[in-house]
Amino acid sequence: MVEIVLKIAKKFPSLRLAKFVLFLIFAALLSLPSTREVLFKSASSAFISVTSFVAITILVFHFLQKTSFNLQTFLEKHKKFDILIAAFLGIIPGCGGAIMIMTLYVRKAISFSAVLTTLVATMGDAAFLLIAAKPTAALIILPLTYVVAIITGYVAKIFEDAIAPKFIPRTISIEDNAPNNMPLFVYYLWMLLIVPGIIFGLYNATGVTLTYEIQGIDIVTAISFAGALLSVFIWLLNPASDVQIAECKDKTIVTVIDLTCFVTVWVIVAFVSFDLINYFTGGKIFDQISFLGPFIPLAAILVGFIPGCGPQIMITSLYIGGHIPMAAQIGNAISNDGDALFPAIAISPKAAILATLYSAIPAVIVAYGWYFLVSKY
Repeated sequence: MVEIVLKIAKKFPSLRLAKFVLFLIFAALLSLPSTREVLFKSASSAFISVTSFVAITILVFHFLQKTSFNLQTFLEKHKKFDILIAAFLGIIPGCGGAIMIMTLYVRKAISFSAVLTTLVATMGDAAFLLIAAKPTAALIILPLTYVVAIITGYVAKIFEDAIAPKFIPRTISIEDNAPNNMPLFVYYLWMLLIVPGIIFGLYNATGVTLTYEIQGIDIVTAISFAGALLSVFIWLLNPASDVQIAECKDKTIVTVIDLTCFVTVWVIVAFVSFDLINYFTGGKIFDQISFLGPFIPLAAILVGFIPGCGPQIMITSLYIGGHIPMAAQIGNAISNDGDALFPAIAISPKAAILATLYSAIPAVIVAYGWYFLVSKY
């Protein structure tokens, strides 16, 4: 089964069909007067309030990741610190740390407990969105997830022999660098648009809404929409998948932009979806979520089992929008593995599946502990 998945992934590295469908949906929304304004405002809002800060956040982590050392050698000398190191690599936004841990696991340089620790700690690309849009919540959720991951790892170590799967080490080649035929001037144009986007975002974060009209056209919204549209355009035409972006060893400013555009697309999809649903239902649809009550965290935890960062970004967007409680976001943060689950399944399918299933235990305990003891909202 894994081999079939890998062949499909290689044949369709950019998920071309999904991207084509997305393009058709955007075209349809732009062509209809009733939905054009919703798309225009939602996409602009996503670029101002999220993309600008995600770009800054990813850029910071990009420079931090430039400094590296031989982690395998270090772990072999300090095996007693493997849980702490695994938790640290997992909590780093993005999927690179978790992918690194899976590679070390195949080489038997790290334990199965450390793999479980990393997958509990990681939020994938959704962490970028949480940090950018709700930094105060991130200061609670990420440290909490980090501590839970460490506790889970040390508890798992006690039962290591019983829960760790048996596997034969094997080598699976996953491309480090995907071909990128996108003209460089497109990236230069994107960087030109992100500069005012960051300025707009900083003003927006302070509660100040910038407006500057010329002949009835709001220049701020127009620039922001252009940036959002260009982000979608880059993601649609760039053959690199989000997994390949995460794995790319030789990260450049281009891969930083690619990753930012990937996150941006999902945020735009979330924003537009929410606003369209509100538009067609008179703004009452999300009121119904509250009737799910204590089942909301469980639903978010189950979504966390879905491979990829897209569904997790949607959950985080729901939390940022105030549609689900923090307990649900915490449960999803613990249970989800982001894009790291794809290469993890490719490298060691049994370990990856078992680890992500085991992660449901701390996710349920912590999420419902928070829901009933701290806050339901």
